[in-house]
Amino acid sequence: MTTSLPSASQTVTQSSIHTYADLSGDYNPLHVDEEFAAKTPFGGTIAHGPIALQTLFVALSEWCGSEGLPAGVGLKVTYRAPVRPGDTITFVPLSVEEGESGLLAVEGECRNQREETVITVSVTAPKAVVRE
Repeated sequence: MTTSLPSASQTVTQSSIHTYADLSGDYNPLHVDEEFAAKTPFGGTIAHGPIALQTLFVALSEWCGSEGLPAGVGLKVTYRAPVRPGDTITFVPLSVEEGESGLLAVEGECRNQREETVITVSVTAPKAVVRE
């Protein structure tokens, strides 16, 4: 059984932020209006939270051998820091342990190119959904 999760990376661009806004309908000016965002404590636009999570979804999909997350996969996500255009986000698996009831427990982080943790994640997955 494959119990080690792969890592995955992606560079966030302002274009990908605008594309996500179009897909989600979330046009918060903090994400899409550079002039507005420059006047905030962030000093510029920041990505929608799910954009940085994409690296986790790519790693989990590869781990499970599927195009999306299979039924029974649970996520607990904590956002730690903003993601900005130009950041390269990498999902880094920290541990995979077999728990009770045949569930695998995964701890991991999404980090930027400066090795700053932007998201922490806890994942539970039935052993049956993980590619062998």
